[in-house]
Amino acid sequence: MERVALRDRLEDMLSFTAVARALSFVDAARELGISASSLSRRIARLEDALGTALLRRTTRHVSLTEAGTLYLERCTDVLTRVEDAEALVSGLAGEPRGRLRVAVPNLFGQLQVAPLLPDFLRRYPRIGLEFSFMDRYVDLVQERFDVAIRIGALTNSSLVVRRLATNHRLIVAAPSYLRGRRPLAKPEDLAHHACLYFSLLSDGQSWNLQRGEEQVTARGRPALVADNAEALRQAAVAGCGVSVLATFLIAEDLRAGRLVRVLEGWSVPDTGIFAVHPPGRLVPSKVRAFVSFLAERYAGSPPWERRGER
Repeated sequence: MERVALRDRLEDMLSFTAVARALSFVDAARELGISASSLSRRIARLEDALGTALLRRTTRHVSLTEAGTLYLERCTDVLTRVEDAEALVSGLAGEPRGRLRVAVPNLFGQLQVAPLLPDFLRRYPRIGLEFSFMDRYVDLVQERFDVAIRIGALTNSSLVVRRLATNHRLIVAAPSYLRGRRPLAKPEDLAHHACLYFSLLSDGQSWNLQRGEEQVTARGRPALVADNAEALRQAAVAGCGVSVLATFLIAEDLRAGRLVRVLEGWSVPDTGIFAVHPPGRLVPSKVRAFVSFLAERYAGSPPWERRGER
């Protein structure tokens, strides 16, 4: 890509992210210091180059298309990396320091974030961490959190998003449960089995499974429905039924043989693990440092899967 084309593309990406966060051309143009008509031309140029609509526009509302939602995530990552590089070279970010307030999902935070914190504190001794381990959806601005880790599908928002890893979930059961029971060869076989369901998922007491292009919704007998994944893991290990659990939670159980995969060939759609923080032209260096640290540690195959079974 020629230098001028690359410059224009970055300018268009910046314009798109501003509109996507504000969901308003007028507000985004004001933030960027350009006219609404100039901003509209930039978005049109970007959509023409990509060959797809990124935004739905009416006289009253602006919203993201499916393509726009996906592109926003990638744009944010690209622009964050550009800003990181500029801050590193110019030295404007300064040494990361200050109190950093972070909200993390309870189990993921305990298992996959907390063990990394000593290394982070050694690398950035002038940052003080304040962690909240919770499963509820926090309002970063209202509750004054600097960063949150979120798992699953993200709703459209004004937050800056960086994808850290893929959240793989597997269909599993204990060998002790499977012995002497009907084989689990196809999704319909679940109807004859006890199932352990996570109640906070949108699909409720069923699982959406896929094999290639084929997709089915499968249901079993609800033996346990809980809003705590660790309770489901313990029940699965104890031989109480079949469950769908994240690899970050069950990696050790898989390695030890306490749990095994069932319904080979079928899988549950992956979701994402994300770092989110409030937007701003000058993101604090402590926020950049923490998000970059996690992205570095989870790069490629995340640590809980590097030795585990997929």
